[in-house]
Amino acid sequence: MKQAGIWFARMRSPDAEKFRAEFERWHAAHPAHARAYEEAGARWLTAGGIADTEMGRNRRLPERRPPIWEMPGARPAFAAIALVLVVLGGLWFFRSPNEGGDTPQMAAAQPQSTRVGEIRSVKLADGTTVTLDTDSAIEVRLTKDLRQVRLVRGRARFDVAHDAARPFRVEAAGRTVTALGTMFDVGFEPGGVRVSLLRGSVEVRGIAPAGGVAAVTRLAPGECFTDRARRAEVVKASPGLQQWVSGMLDFDGVPLGDVLEQTNRYSQRKIRLGDPSLAAQRLTGGFRPLPVDELAAALAAAFSLRVEQSPQGDLILRRA
Repeated sequence: MKQAGIWFARMRSPDAEKFRAEFERWHAAHPAHARAYEEAGARWLTAGGIADTEMGRNRRLPERRPPIWEMPGARPAFAAIALVLVVLGGLWFFRSPNEGGDTPQMAAAQPQSTRVGEIRSVKLADGTTVTLDTDSAIEVRLTKDLRQVRLVRGRARFDVAHDAARPFRVEAAGRTVTALGTMFDVGFEPGGVRVSLLRGSVEVRGIAPAGGVAAVTRLAPGECFTDRARRAEVVKASPGLQQWVSGMLDFDGVPLGDVLEQTNRYSQRKIRLGDPSLAAQRLTGGFRPLPVDELAAALAAAFSLRVEQSPQGDLILRRA
């Protein structure tokens, strides 16, 4: 955890690229390193939370301030704070459903899915690790010439084993993502899909018009491809991009209605808005979607709302 805190600070500093090769070696050396690094990020987001944002103080989002690591003279302090956070939190570690055992092996052509609220990793026969988000499903086909996965629903992270002779392809809603050895997320979102690249490079092939050729978009680490309403664009990834695999969701100026659309996927009990106009309120911070009662309480505190329970057990956010 101490090492993870130091790496978390370094990789969010302006000199991150100087350390990238060494970081990748450390990150890949043992599964515990990856888990500790994700947890360090989760702690940082939790510590910041909404209490340390302008939204948390006055419920209105002004122009975004530069991240603390971009401020002059902040890098040594940032490293020290990140280290203190993970050391103080070292007695508690988020436990994923399969922690403490080996990642289960998954045979070719075997469908795989997760229940609502479950996040789970499986290893394909080629050595690729797939982490499935809540209520997600994939279908896999591995042959001597082909490695192909179809995302049926939800979201998944792919840590792809390198095999130059067999490109790795993921299909989702007519899009095809092709990679050799890399790490990336593919997930459905309202009106389209999102492809987020964490490491390496991928190509996203679009949907070909009748009689035409599909456009191809190449992503660099830290970029996201989105095609909401079929308007393809490449945007910069959120700093909290990696956190969902540890049960943490990160939002940066996201409308409350969109936040609930994401968090409600993790629970049978849903958080609803008693006033539709609340959906436009914007949220910044890192949150765990479970337990749902705690999330509802945090959102109510952020926007000065109250929480009511419906006869069906859902939680309703209403103006105080």
